Amino acid sequence: MAEVKQWRGKTSGGKFGQKFLLTTLKYVRVTAFYPWLLLIIPFCLLFARKPNRALYRYFHDIRGYNRWKAFRSTARNAHTFGKVVIDKFAIWAGRSDQFTIDLHGGEVIEEAVSSNKGIIIAGSHIGNFELLGACLKQDKKPINAIVFGGESRMLQQSRSDVFGQKNIKLIPVADDMSHLFAIKNALDTGEIVTILCDRIFGSPKKQTIKFIGHDADFPAGPFRLAALMDIPVFSAFVMKEKGRHYACDIVPIHSTGESEKDRMTSLVVNYAKSIEDKLKQYPEQWFNLYDFWNLETSKENQ
Repeated sequence: MAEVKQWRGKTSGGKFGQKFLLTTLKYVRVTAFYPWLLLIIPFCLLFARKPNRALYRYFHDIRGYNRWKAFRSTARNAHTFGKVVIDKFAIWAGRSDQFTIDLHGGEVIEEAVSSNKGIIIAGSHIGNFELLGACLKQDKKPINAIVFGGESRMLQQSRSDVFGQKNIKLIPVADDMSHLFAIKNALDTGEIVTILCDRIFGSPKKQTIKFIGHDADFPAGPFRLAALMDIPVFSAFVMKEKGRHYACDIVPIHSTGESEKDRMTSLVVNYAKSIEDKLKQYPEQWFNLYDFWNLETSKENQ
């Protein structure tokens, strides 16, 4: 049986590095750290071989870039990712006010927010999903953010304190799957659940579909729940632009079909299509730093 890809989203840097960034970014603008990336990125390109190899294959094998363009895009991806990570620490330090955000599609979610039904907002590992809370400024529904549960206690506490001020409750992914009950309860009570839906975590239930022309696995759980409960699903993207500016897009994900399975499948397909469309605009903001399409395994089996 093939190994199920797990949600591995632990933030690197060690306790000292994380504490330094959280403390410093309370008082210093993020742009003061950006120039340091020009010194750090070359070492990342040299020594972080596994994620860089996966990124190169994304650009070369999936997007069809030639070798030089794939290498150059891999380097640009690393540089942008470094900025996004610094921006995340600024958000966790309570300084989301440093960023300007253009919100597109906010009106499409207003009716759903005003209803009694729960809502699933499906994010992905492109752009900076952590800034979504700054986009969804509303007090009608509590927001439950599903997050990786393996972060350091200091980082988890900082995030919880900051997001708690924005009507956002963090639900860590747990090995005992207790987070599934928390998700179901939040949706039953008509609340918002935000969850990254482009990686399989905990459950082996998945849906294999064509994604940018190649087979890829997506988690079925959130979409199965949406189909079962007949609740609206939206894709949300917060994409890095120049300086401290972001563009946020909220896109409704429609379902079709008579059966629950058909509705679930259509949700997965349309969610993946929304990511494809966004990556056409921002191809270098793909931050799934592993062999997402199992290209290495496929080549070994040929």
